[in-house]
Amino acid sequence: MDSNFSFLRDQFPTIYDHASQAEGLVFSNPRASCFYTRFVLEQMVCWLYENDPYLQPPLESNLGALIHEQTFKDNLKPGLFGKIRTIHKVGNSAAHHGGPISDRDSLHLIEELFHLTYWLVRYYGQNGRELGDISFDRQKIPSFAVPSQKELQDLEKRLSQSDTLRQIAEAKQCQTEAELAAARAERDALLAQNNAIADKHDYNEADTRHYLIDVLLKEAGWDTKAPNATEFEVWGMPIQQAGDTGRGFVDYVLWGDDGKPLALVEAKRSSKSPDSGQNQAKLYADCLEKDYNQRPVIFYSNGYETYLWDDLTYPPRPVLGFLRKTELERLIFRRSHRKRLSNTAINEDIVGRPYQKEAIRRITETFEEKCARKSLLVMATGTGKTRTAIAFGAALPFALVELLKSANWVNRVLFLAVRLWRGFAVRNALLKQAYRAFQRHLPSVTVLDLTRSKDVTGANVILSTYQTILNAIDRMDANGRLFGVGYFDLVIVDEAHRSIYRKYGEIFDYFDALLVGLTATPRSEVDRDTYRIFQLQQGVPTFAYELEDAVKDGHLVPPKGVTVPFKFLRTGVKYSELTPEEQLAYEEKFRDEESGELPREINAAALNQWLFNIDTVDQALRILMERGLKVNSGDRLGKTIIFARNHRHAQFICDRFNSNYPHYKGHFAKIIDSHDNYAQSLLDDFSEVNKEPIIAVSVDLLDTGVDVPEVVNLVFFKPVFSPVKFNQMIGRGTRLCQDLFGPGNDKTEFLVFDLCGNFEYFQQDIDETREKIPESLTSRLVKHRLELATRLAPCKQSATPRAREQSSTYKVDRSGDLYTSLLDALHQHIATMPRDNFLVRRRLPQVETFSQRDRWNNLSQEDVATIADSLASLPNGLPNEDPLAKEFDLLCVKLQLAILKADRSYERLRDKVRDILCQLETKPDIPMIKGQLVFIREVQAENWWTRATPSMVEGIRVRVRDLVKFIDRQKQQIVITDFVDEMGAVQIVDIPTHQTGFSREQYRRKVESYIRQHQDHLAIAKLKRNLPLTETDLSALEEMLFSAAEIESRQRFEEVFGQTKSLKLLILEIVGLDPAGIRVAARQAAKQAFARYLQGTNFSANQIRFIENIIDILTKNGVMNPGALYEPPFTDNHPEGLDGMFNNQEADRIVSIVRSFNQSVDRN
Repeated sequence: MDSNFSFLRDQFPTIYDHASQAEGLVFSNPRASCFYTRFVLEQMVCWLYENDPYLQPPLESNLGALIHEQTFKDNLKPGLFGKIRTIHKVGNSAAHHGGPISDRDSLHLIEELFHLTYWLVRYYGQNGRELGDISFDRQKIPSFAVPSQKELQDLEKRLSQSDTLRQIAEAKQCQTEAELAAARAERDALLAQNNAIADKHDYNEADTRHYLIDVLLKEAGWDTKAPNATEFEVWGMPIQQAGDTGRGFVDYVLWGDDGKPLALVEAKRSSKSPDSGQNQAKLYADCLEKDYNQRPVIFYSNGYETYLWDDLTYPPRPVLGFLRKTELERLIFRRSHRKRLSNTAINEDIVGRPYQKEAIRRITETFEEKCARKSLLVMATGTGKTRTAIAFGAALPFALVELLKSANWVNRVLFLAVRLWRGFAVRNALLKQAYRAFQRHLPSVTVLDLTRSKDVTGANVILSTYQTILNAIDRMDANGRLFGVGYFDLVIVDEAHRSIYRKYGEIFDYFDALLVGLTATPRSEVDRDTYRIFQLQQGVPTFAYELEDAVKDGHLVPPKGVTVPFKFLRTGVKYSELTPEEQLAYEEKFRDEESGELPREINAAALNQWLFNIDTVDQALRILMERGLKVNSGDRLGKTIIFARNHRHAQFICDRFNSNYPHYKGHFAKIIDSHDNYAQSLLDDFSEVNKEPIIAVSVDLLDTGVDVPEVVNLVFFKPVFSPVKFNQMIGRGTRLCQDLFGPGNDKTEFLVFDLCGNFEYFQQDIDETREKIPESLTSRLVKHRLELATRLAPCKQSATPRAREQSSTYKVDRSGDLYTSLLDALHQHIATMPRDNFLVRRRLPQVETFSQRDRWNNLSQEDVATIADSLASLPNGLPNEDPLAKEFDLLCVKLQLAILKADRSYERLRDKVRDILCQLETKPDIPMIKGQLVFIREVQAENWWTRATPSMVEGIRVRVRDLVKFIDRQKQQIVITDFVDEMGAVQIVDIPTHQTGFSREQYRRKVESYIRQHQDHLAIAKLKRNLPLTETDLSALEEMLFSAAEIESRQRFEEVFGQTKSLKLLILEIVGLDPAGIRVAARQAAKQAFARYLQGTNFSANQIRFIENIIDILTKNGVMNPGALYEPPFTDNHPEGLDGMFNNQEADRIVSIVRSFNQSVDRN
């Protein structure tokens, strides 16, 4: 039987052989057919680069780089590039992924190859104009024998080798200008000849959107070739004009097994906004609902942007793909089967405290009443935020998730925690706690730790670190993408703050799930970006229960700060301030043996980094052992965490402790960090009150996620610059611990020893921008290259060679000047990005835009910002390179920028480059270095650098980057000294709370301080003696307060304290009238009075808050008039106050409790 590719036989016999082989395997072995088709594409591309002198080989020689090279794309007939990409993508999947490849895929690819090879012969073949218009005939597809496994392996090996591609590039580099001119003339003549007759071939140019949408649907397990899947006819569309029949055609319909529509997809052209299809999609849904008695979920997309609209429950929202059949079935099932959350009970065995129940109710009300899908909990470390949240996902009732699951709101839950530590064999402590909690409380639910197992079959709750799930999202299984956008119904984010979002925010955007964020960061410190992520007003989380609240209610203990100012840790070691004996030791330790130079001082940053001073650590340990809180009737130091700077520092601390306290035999203080594979056993021992170690010296591991209630001492032996981390570390000591100091003698506080000035640092007004997330080396390199290209751009059109030399844009080699080579490298970074990667997919429109090489020639400021902010950090398809070479690239680009900007960093950067060259010169025996030795010696000369330009530095970069790997990596030597360190006065201080913007708590403290300073004011003096105030007294009091600069204004005062706040009561609270302990006892009595009433109820969050307000008033005033229950603040949520918030029986019960409490106080 004749082949569809017979027209190739005479002029392209090799391509013909493999194309016909791919054709013959279409039905007998689809995967092998796709494999061969991709191989034919590579052969065709190689031929074009070898024979078309206009095509410029890119820097990289892999097929992905070759097909995205701009001259190659420009040479194609419109519509052909999409076919090439399809063959490349599906061919790669056939070769490297285990997903299904059907004969529809192989047939589609062979048809695409037919059109490509037709174009090849039509425009590059001799007498191509005579080819005529031929069509692909499926009847011609033969059936060849299936190739053996060895044959396929040999073909894959050939595909993986790029020698041919490199040889083509090298050969073109060697061509002379005369040879190139002759080749161009020959090619131009051939094209003119073949263009003499118009090309009437139908290349079947499908709209790009169909390709993109089909890929997304296939990833979700949908077969777009199934019956009635596309262009499905519906009736009942609006009649727009005379002659309309009301008939319409739905682009895609996704059907359930029961024959009913689960969803529809309205596809718009890629050039249009997907919003243009929203109303049309809604009308299609109306038609389908009328015919099938089930309203489908609505999708509308242009291939780049896709929206999901379940218009019976939520407004439209952007998604990064389509939902699987089971996920759509769950969504539709919930429309009629999910219960009202307000009527679903909370498991009080799990979260029995009122604030915990209110937190859950606030979230459920957000989801149910406000139709919002995101919520943020701000809860102090130790108040059970994780316990409250872990509740999200299982059988009968287990706090929030149990509530959501039992009400048919969620099925699959993803719980995300912070990363694992490198080399640490034990799972993240928070994951371990969560895993055990689920197993204990929810035995009917399948829980999986994704950091330990990849088989998610049957798992309802998946626990993972951020990095693990990020890596898993692109995994494919037999049915498509393993974790589709609709895989999870609920995602719980631990430590939800900006730094986490900047690193892993793509995860939250990818999954179309309810989102609950948890953070212990005080609400005033939660940055704007975090509130924006959760679509909340700045400073107004879904619920907040902070350290101050928890301490007031007796759920946490407060910290007490102890500053221990060491001179060396603050100002460093200065030679001039040492004793003569110490100066001799200093000279011996720090004098350079070769140059004889002696540094005048060692910066404080070196302390505990590589310089360890014995006296500093010994004094710190002595202070801890003397002043730290003790247990066992004061005989033994309480459990203590020392936060060390690094592992060497931690080791030094333990060594000094064992040297000073040898009678503890090495068991009292232990390092718990990622260097010990059995660190978990040490952590378990530390967590038991009567087991050693007593002191845990930690490097990062115990900063967060580990709860040991017995901890009563924290030692900050390192500087901390992140307010988020600072609060997390303080939280290690806040847990309650009964009978810690003996029967009936509970833990009431803990000490925080600050040795490094952290308290002072966080008393400053810290700019949010100080806390930066480290960028990848690739991202930094892209941004610096982009800046360099931007600075070179205005000079590129310099008229003369000399002018171009002076503006540093003369040609580095024949392929182009520095400016052009920079743009080429940046373009390749974007063009090779994998379009099916979920991170890239979010930026696909921008990626496609800047994959066009001509878009780089005139970049606007907006373009530069888009590339730097949105594209630089995305993964690319370029081959992995040696990080040392890339670091050298970055160094050279920084040096080039310093030359252009005349920056003072020039000398430092130049000296670093010269130092590298100097080190390379010492290794002449290495052949690669030997070949560049003359150049290396030349560019070290001082006079060479007096005329250095960016292009000259580029020459160094190109010739040296692959040599830097031969340089021996030098480690900073550890230095141990024993200089006498000066320790200032040890003081008890308040723990600072870092603020961003206006802080209510800071304002409260300022008001209280002002009132205490004016206790001799007549009105205040009367209040302290419990004497009545006249109207004149009150007026004078208000005048004094509201005219003071510290108070700012009455408006500010009422904003913080409320308009109904009694000024007399406020002052009494500050200056004191009641004996110590009366208010605490009153609060406990009030809470106890209502605890029995709240138990077993399903009160809403506002009802719980109503009761909490009663308790607050009873605590502050001792008694309460029941009539106040119909006044503010009790009318804030309902104008009828008590009667509006509760039914008659409940209201009567509340009044009865208040009256009983009043009577009990009166009797006392």
